[in-house]
Amino acid sequence: MSSAPEHILNSVASITEQRQLQSLATCLIETIEQTMGVKQVAVINVGDLPHFPKYLTSTDFVQALDNPPPCVQQCIDTGKNAICELDERCKVALPVKMNDTVVKVLLVYDLELDNASLMMLQAFARIYENFARVVLDSQTDGLTGLLNRKAYDARLFHLFSHIRAETRRAPYFWMLTFDIDFFKKINDTLGHLYGDEVLLRISRAMNACFSDDDALFRFGGDEFVVLLDNKSQHDVECICRKLMADVGKIQHEKTGPVTLSIGITSLTLEDNPMSVMMKADKALYFSKDNGRNRWAFYHDLFNHGDLLPTQIDDDIELF
Repeated sequence: MSSAPEHILNSVASITEQRQLQSLATCLIETIEQTMGVKQVAVINVGDLPHFPKYLTSTDFVQALDNPPPCVQQCIDTGKNAICELDERCKVALPVKMNDTVVKVLLVYDLELDNASLMMLQAFARIYENFARVVLDSQTDGLTGLLNRKAYDARLFHLFSHIRAETRRAPYFWMLTFDIDFFKKINDTLGHLYGDEVLLRISRAMNACFSDDDALFRFGGDEFVVLLDNKSQHDVECICRKLMADVGKIQHEKTGPVTLSIGITSLTLEDNPMSVMMKADKALYFSKDNGRNRWAFYHDLFNHGDLLPTQIDDDIELF
């Protein structure tokens, strides 16, 4: 059996092996569970960092976090450790900061609190904080703050693993891909600085329209992708309608309002990361070829005969 110092070092090494924000937080939770013997640990996202879901918790965490204990808000407000001892169960909240702003809170229940345990929690929180910056730099787009293509590849692999583990077809998973109609005209007419401002405002509209559990990506240029789960087709249509309305408020007298063309496909057991992107792209180009400023679902287009089966290498058909 490893000694306690060796076990802690191994735990730290496990944290620094992670290359995704979600797996990094999950590893932090598992490390605190195993090292400190506590069963209820949570990482709560309180900032604008691209992170999913809003709450990550240990398996045995049974408390509802929609109304977190007062120590969480105190931690956010003060940027310092906060302790709740309103009942027999001690709760400790520790801040995780970026640029001196609290972006996450590490919440631990049922801790036998003493100086040594508090110091260890603080150390784990700082290790997580420092390494989250490294992961964030490698997985986010510098202009918009959205996740980048590298993060997309990892997230889609994780999502397909989840789909294949499901024993039923619901909840439904969706991919949206879209770009800005006539974006080159915006850049050519008003300059790239204004074009960057449009991209930034679209990313803000996306953050307002989609939930904390959705994954938002900028692929580069004016191309964006969103991965959604647990939504009906009607829900997706409502989100698209709101997104296009919000984006339409971005306008200039020389170019008019900004519009989007959107392609949408569901993710099924028959799909793989390549086929699902090809389906979404086919729906996107159908939108662009049929008036722009609209969305289209791949399966609707296919069922209506508007699209042929998606093909890869001319030999493999993916429906």
